[in-house]
Amino acid sequence: MVKISASVGQGGVNKKADVLTIQKALNQIPPNKGGPVPKLKEDSLVGPKTIGAIIKFQKANSGLAHDGRVDVNGPTLACINKLLKSKPNFSDENLYGPGGPSANDIKQDAFGDCYFVATLGAVAQQNPTMIRNAIHYDPITQQFRVRLYDLKGQAKFIWVTQAELEDNVKRHGGSYVDNTGKYERTWPAVIETAYAKMFDTNPADGLGEGYQKIINGGWPSDAMMAITGNAGTKVAYIYYLKLGTVGSVALLGARISTALSQRKSVTLWSVPEKDSRSYWQKLTGAPIPQDGLVDNHVYTVLSIARAGTDWNVTLRNPWGTNMGVGEGKDTASATMVVSLQSLVATGGLESFQVSQ
Repeated sequence: MVKISASVGQGGVNKKADVLTIQKALNQIPPNKGGPVPKLKEDSLVGPKTIGAIIKFQKANSGLAHDGRVDVNGPTLACINKLLKSKPNFSDENLYGPGGPSANDIKQDAFGDCYFVATLGAVAQQNPTMIRNAIHYDPITQQFRVRLYDLKGQAKFIWVTQAELEDNVKRHGGSYVDNTGKYERTWPAVIETAYAKMFDTNPADGLGEGYQKIINGGWPSDAMMAITGNAGTKVAYIYYLKLGTVGSVALLGARISTALSQRKSVTLWSVPEKDSRSYWQKLTGAPIPQDGLVDNHVYTVLSIARAGTDWNVTLRNPWGTNMGVGEGKDTASATMVVSLQSLVATGGLESFQVSQ
């Protein structure tokens, strides 16, 4: 608790120790709550900047007189103490769960940015340190600095405010916060908000423009670039005459298995299944074979394992569930195991995206 022995500011007693106490206290207040920008020089001297900072704080918080003075038992000091005591909803204390960043922290809701949040999950799954290193929290301003990369691979450091994060929650972004009401495992919201802000030409008026640019679909390679600084490699199925279908699928599975064993991040891009029905099947109304995956969607690849001549791919849907897919294989679980041979046979596999 901030305590002073006498008044500080305009017309105050202004003992040096008290002035220094108030200067330090004001410098800990976030700018959006009335903290000084730039921060005050903590020199124990009352001047126009210190008095101006007190007035700015008083104007930013309702019910306070704009007199430029902090009294010993006055409302301005009480307000300072209240703000310093209160914790922000988003901080470094609730970024991650006990095990650190995880693919299971992703919950895509209203935004069509599966390409981005599924890639976030893939990076968290294989390289959680990269997620941790991308986020820095400043307890003084209560803002997050997020490192992302533009399409040329140039690092961009984006500051994200508490208000912008609350806006992400209200928009039903890619974390679980808007679903549970609990401020925990918040890192997906922090990075997703920064990603939107990177594309917004005027963040001062809100991030609506930025969200419109990212929430209607995108390329897995762009997401990999934005998060890791490298677009990675697109790995698609190729039919080799000498290997045949089984051998070609086996080769693809081996490539993905090797990538995962090397701790590379991998996503899978699904597309609508091709119509492989025979003439008779079409005539009799037989359905087009389905793979159980959402069409035109990006999944986090968790693992891949041999299954005889086939490979079983374990995927995590960034929706946080596989209900509502509409292909007859719905499950409440976020994860689903699919046959690589089946994905190739139905045509539902567009490609994998593998990080460098």
